[in-house]
Amino acid sequence: MTRERTAAISPLRPILIVLAIAVPLVPAAFWLGELIPMMPAPVQSASLGLYMAARLFALFGFVLMFYQFVLTARLPVLEAVLKRPRMIRSHRLIGKVGFLLMLAHGIIILAMDPFLYTEKTLGLIALVLATVAVLAAWFFKPFRLSLKTWRAIHLLTYLVLPLVFVHAISLGATVLGYRPVWWLFVALFAAYCLIVVYRVVRLIRQKRAA
Repeated sequence: MTRERTAAISPLRPILIVLAIAVPLVPAAFWLGELIPMMPAPVQSASLGLYMAARLFALFGFVLMFYQFVLTARLPVLEAVLKRPRMIRSHRLIGKVGFLLMLAHGIIILAMDPFLYTEKTLGLIALVLATVAVLAAWFFKPFRLSLKTWRAIHLLTYLVLPLVFVHAISLGATVLGYRPVWWLFVALFAAYCLIVVYRVVRLIRQKRAA
């Protein structure tokens, strides 16, 4: 890449960062803006506060899971702006934060309502799959996993975001009750599906060219 090309694309980096931050914050702000006036002041119920925090954790966790996927999708647009080592580091950091948010969400919700039904079970399955993938990534060397095993576990993570989406779109109070959040989840899931198709097509072309 020439110096002129690098200089031309460098301003896109802060724009991407601002957009990435705004994507979850805008619907979250809309939700909180409608919710807070209806809540008692001060909020006297600790359980209600935990429940609201769990809903925010789910919102931000879903967005971060999507970002994590995008950062390793090898999209030409991103690779023209960000160097791959930076994307890998961001992928790992975002993955850790997103997983911890989803884990906190699951723990809080299950502690408040331990009964399982289909929609909640889907979310629990997604959390278990994500936990397995995270443990495999964090303890790759201590577990002495083969590259083939690690890749198989990594492929399972492709099920996590669809499971979370179905869980959220059919059960999530924030998603169902606030249209901007609903549209955010639908848009991100649609983008996820398109990227999966792109990666499959890209892989087929690479195999044919080999």
